Amino acid sequence: MREQGGDAAVWRVHPRLMVWAGVFWGLAVLAALGAWLAWATDQAGGRAVQALVATALVAAVSLIWELVLLRPRVELCGETLVIVNPLATYRLRREDVVAVTDGLHGAAVFHRRDGFKTRAVALGEASAGIKDERLSEVRAVLGL
Repeated sequence: MREQGGDAAVWRVHPRLMVWAGVFWGLAVLAALGAWLAWATDQAGGRAVQALVATALVAAVSLIWELVLLRPRVELCGETLVIVNPLATYRLRREDVVAVTDGLHGAAVFHRRDGFKTRAVALGEASAGIKDERLSEVRAVLGL
């Protein structure tokens, strides 16, 4: 998804993937609520453990969702390209990027003038069937 604000362009993880992640997260929340309601009606020790496990599952899914779906993005602001991946952020000068290609596991690869490559998880849409459109859009904005 591309958002524009002034001179900035931002690409994030595709909304279709966000919807499916939201469905999974919603199911995990319902499981946790159901476990806590079951414990509230019958305060047996085993039900409390089930409720705690369900709550831990919701916390884990929330953390994964934050790292893998909400955080990754590619921002172009002026002459700086910012690639935010789940565990690292890279800042590249626009003129240092010489090509954008498909990469391993669907992530886009930004080839730099110095020969190094930087992967962008946010543009990894191989399974969604829209990756070529997004890469073409990024290439056009970068002037490649």
